[in-house]
Amino acid sequence: MHPTIPAAASPLTLDLVAGPSQQAVVLAAFPTALYLGRPEHAKVLPVVTRDALILPTALRLAEPGPHDWGVDAGDVVTLGGGLVALPGHGIRVVRSWRPRRVTIGSPSAVTVDWTSLLAQVGRGEGLTPRADDVLCGALLAARALGVSLPATLPVERTTSLSASLLEAAHAGYAVPAVIDHVTAVVAGSADTTSTREAVLAIGHTSGAGLLEGIDLVRNTSHCPLPEGIPS
Repeated sequence: MHPTIPAAASPLTLDLVAGPSQQAVVLAAFPTALYLGRPEHAKVLPVVTRDALILPTALRLAEPGPHDWGVDAGDVVTLGGGLVALPGHGIRVVRSWRPRRVTIGSPSAVTVDWTSLLAQVGRGEGLTPRADDVLCGALLAARALGVSLPATLPVERTTSLSASLLEAAHAGYAVPAVIDHVTAVVAGSADTTSTREAVLAIGHTSGAGLLEGIDLVRNTSHCPLPEGIPS
């Protein structure tokens, strides 16, 4: 029997690992993160080490990286029964953790041009294209400011991982640094330098994209169009 490593599951993706046995494809494998994709486009299970970026959808290990997952992109693994079965070991869900979520603000009359942002979905390079990061930031800021969100997102136009994070952002979930910054911005904090720097440090371009989306909605809410002038 292969050894197993304990992990904590997010309620956002618990169904992917706790349900019946099913196969998942390795989308990418890094020293601190493993991304497993199901056939449903936006169904992705990130498995991360203790020192990795804490995605709201992640299955989290207690141990730090680097971790030898024993798989490469394109390999197939099995999920189910609370276990991620890898070639040399298993990762077993032993507890849950609760991801951070933006608090919904009071309803606002401000509107955001979602059509323009949605048209850009999927544009950019990497597992999370820059346009998607911008949209994630905008969705989170809009939720916190009480601005109406788009009813649906065209997630089929982007990568599986980005699609899953867009859906999480639409529901108000994101990594802690982003939640902290959105909260500070909405509260009108005089100095958000530290929270901005923490977001900017996310990925190669993801942090900058997230900040762009947050700033876009914040600026719109501060400068709404006068009544009677169409957007």
